[in-house]
Amino acid sequence: MIFDLKNLQIDLFKKFDGVYNYFNPSHFNGRTILRRESKFDDKLLVSDIVDDQDIVLLQHNTDDSYLWTYEDARFINESEISVCCCKRDKHDIEKIVNVEYKKYNLLTKEFTHFKTQNSHFEKHWQFYNDKIIYHVNPYIIFDNKEDIIFKKQLNWQPWIEKYGNPGLSTNVFEVGGIKYLLFHSYVWFSRLHYKYFVGLLRLNDDLSPLGYTVNPVFEANREYTDPTLLNDLWNWRKTKLCEVVKYEVVFPMNVVVDDTNINVYSGLNDCSCVNIKIDKFEFIEKIKNESFILV
Repeated sequence: MIFDLKNLQIDLFKKFDGVYNYFNPSHFNGRTILRRESKFDDKLLVSDIVDDQDIVLLQHNTDDSYLWTYEDARFINESEISVCCCKRDKHDIEKIVNVEYKKYNLLTKEFTHFKTQNSHFEKHWQFYNDKIIYHVNPYIIFDNKEDIIFKKQLNWQPWIEKYGNPGLSTNVFEVGGIKYLLFHSYVWFSRLHYKYFVGLLRLNDDLSPLGYTVNPVFEANREYTDPTLLNDLWNWRKTKLCEVVKYEVVFPMNVVVDDTNINVYSGLNDCSCVNIKIDKFEFIEKIKNESFILV
């Protein structure tokens, strides 16, 4: 891997506290939002979107037909976030109908509903001005009307063979005049154990892809989290409808670049919200010497 988390500064915001579980943060202009997980009737886990003061921005709820729960929200700008909306059958809550992707306005409290439902789980779109990066495999860009303006099947096979199928993770960020985004993948080692890997995709100025790093930027590891905290979380996550998966996860949600650091706001082992800080000069030097697979 390119960066070992043991050698980086990691700032912790919130973590599992025995009642709520916090992970997958996003940050914009001094404000941080988080995914907060809780138990629903001791049957399953539901998620809300809260800020770092635990003020609820989007709360799980039921309507006439569905139980709605909200996951992995990211800032688009100061007033809008993107969010995965998990829709369960209210009368059979074990059943996930689908996961819909939406925008939510923090000021008006209104959703923007997208027409696209190309898969059962719509997750992790990224917004860049009037464009939407929809997927990395294949790599697809929408305009703001959700019409495809770019589509290309990339040469992902070398990555897939080692690290699993890639999925979109973060916003586009720029370092040293070059645009990048982070993607994720995972590998199952047994039915109840998987591990995440994070890769780096280099982009042209028009957001079309150039290539990705041969080696992961990060690899997940259980050792990055206190084992007592993990065991307590796994015991807490046991519900009537949920098996406990003993995972290893580093999940980058969004990247904020400042004068000195690349700040990677991430969920760590699904039980904490962290900012992984990478020195900009170190990043530029390491990536300059890293091999890329052209796409």
